[in-house]
Amino acid sequence: MEKAMADFRTHLAVASTVSGVIAIGGMVAGLATPREVVLFFGAGTIGGILPDIDSDHTIPVQILFSVLSVALAFMSVFSKADTYSVVELSCLWILVHLFVRHVLYKIFAKFTVHRGIFHSQLAAIFFLFLSAAAGYHMFALSTVSAWLVGCFVALGYMIHLLLDEIYSVDITGARIKKSFGTALKFASVQEFKTSAALGIATVALFFLATPAVSDFAHTFGSQQTYASLHERFLPKGRWFNIPYGRHVESASPGDSRSDDALTTGSVKSK
Repeated sequence: MEKAMADFRTHLAVASTVSGVIAIGGMVAGLATPREVVLFFGAGTIGGILPDIDSDHTIPVQILFSVLSVALAFMSVFSKADTYSVVELSCLWILVHLFVRHVLYKIFAKFTVHRGIFHSQLAAIFFLFLSAAAGYHMFALSTVSAWLVGCFVALGYMIHLLLDEIYSVDITGARIKKSFGTALKFASVQEFKTSAALGIATVALFFLATPAVSDFAHTFGSQQTYASLHERFLPKGRWFNIPYGRHVESASPGDSRSDDALTTGSVKSK
C-alpha cells in the first residue's frame, strides 16, 4: 500500500523541531521569556498535528485530543493561578480536560471528513485567530504574546499541510499520487458551504475577538527587534567556547613586564 501522506510521528517531529528553533530565536530577539519559549514550542507542536482532527484513524486523533486536552487544561490553570484556590484550580483542570478529550472529540469525529476543510490554508488562518483570541482573553497573555501563539499554531499547521503535499509526490516512481492537492489548498471546493461558513467565522473572529494587531505589527516592523538576533545569530569566534588550535594571549599595551624580569620582592641596595 502506498504512503499517501506523512505519518503522525513525522508531523510531530518536524513541527516541534522547527517551532523550537524559531522560539529560541524569539528569546534571543527579546520577544519571549524562557517560559514563553516553552509555550510557543507547544503551540507550534500542537499546530503540527491539529489538521488531523478530521482523521479517520482513531489512534492519531485520540493522541491529538489527549495532547490538546492536557495543554488547554494547564493553560487554563496557569491563567487563573493567582485567583483560584487549589481545589478550584484542580476542578478547572479536570473540567477542561474532560470537555476537550471527550465532548469536542465526539463532535469532530461526527461532523468532519478527512482531508476536507481542516486540510486547508483557510483553516490555518482560522486557528491562528482562534489561538490568538484564546491566549489574550482566556489566558491573559499580552497582545504580542497572544499573536505569537497564534502564529506558532499556524506555522505548525502549515508545516503539516506542506508535509502532506510532499508525501503526495512519489519521487522514486516519478509520479504524482491521487492525494496531491488535497492538503495545501486555500479552501475545500467539495465542501463549499462548510468553506464559506469557515470563511465567515474567520473574518468575524478577527474583527470581534482577536487582540489589537497594532502592537504586534509595530514589534515585528521595528529594526530593534532583529538587532539582537542578527548580532547573536552566529558565534563570534569559537563554537561553544571549545578551544582549538594554539591560542596565544597577547600582552596588553600598558603591560611593561616581561618574562626576563621576575620581581619577587624589593631589595634595597647599599
